[in-house]
Amino acid sequence: MQQATFPDAAIDRTVILLTTLVGGAVSSLVKSGTEAPMPPRVPGEVSPPAAHLDAWLGRAGVDWHALDYWYQSVKVPGAVMLYHWGFSFVFAYAYVALAARWPAVRKWYGAAYGLAITAVMHGLLIPALGFRHPAYAPGTTGWLWNLNGYELWSELVGHVCWSMSIEICLIAVLAQRWGTARAG
Repeated sequence: MQQATFPDAAIDRTVILLTTLVGGAVSSLVKSGTEAPMPPRVPGEVSPPAAHLDAWLGRAGVDWHALDYWYQSVKVPGAVMLYHWGFSFVFAYAYVALAARWPAVRKWYGAAYGLAITAVMHGLLIPALGFRHPAYAPGTTGWLWNLNGYELWSELVGHVCWSMSIEICLIAVLAQRWGTARAG
């Protein structure tokens, strides 16, 4: 089955904007949803976004716990959630902007993009910046080969579902735009 392409093979700013907004919102919920049944970290372990926020904002006296909130007796790390939401929008934009110029990024309905993001972010950038030190492997850096199978599986499945949800949103936006163009 051939995937939908951008109208007239041109970059459509409306498609990019709508997919960024819809895809960013939906994909952030999808990523959070995959971490509920398959938590990537052991209890009490600091997540990479929390470590990142601490490193960057802690010096300025900003406490990333200040945005924590309680929902049904569960403490939710608000700043970490906002961080993930922000990145979902940034990476949704990157996905759709890349797809407009280089359709191969859409391979396997976006799954290839999710695998690439896992490799780049969790395999290189996060450990290189020193934001991942697994509690189950004291003294090690969280390179992909140092992660336990549970964490690696959680990140792989989560990012694949996350990126595929951006692709689904792109398909929906393209279908709506194509339908509107044909009706007009």
